[in-house]
Amino acid sequence: MARGRDASQARKGAVAALGKGLSRRARSRCELCAGDQDPRVIEVPPTEDEPSEDAAILACLLCRDDLDSKKLGDLGRLRFLETAIWSETPPVQVLAVRLLRRVAESEDWARETLDGLWLDEAMSARVDAS
Repeated sequence: MARGRDASQARKGAVAALGKGLSRRARSRCELCAGDQDPRVIEVPPTEDEPSEDAAILACLLCRDDLDSKKLGDLGRLRFLETAIWSETPPVQVLAVRLLRRVAESEDWARETLDGLWLDEAMSARVDAS
């Protein structure tokens, strides 16, 4: 049991170590909404064996809450997703599309945005994997 805990702690440390590079990439702001409220590193499933910047983003407190929550709060706040889905940073685009799909269940603007989105096969597979 201690071995699993040690491995988990080591992974958390490795993910946290990505912060410097991600902060540089994101200018210390949330890569989804550009907010600056407590940005932290989060991994984007499916994860790789070793944490990398190609599978992580810097996300603010509000976006982390939206990603973790079963029920989304203020859907109007999520209009930033209309822009975030076009990010050139793959893990940002993956999370933006996943979150936008959830919003599209109840918001016309989100459905319309998804209708205009084209993803190549690799990105589509990455978005669908979790």
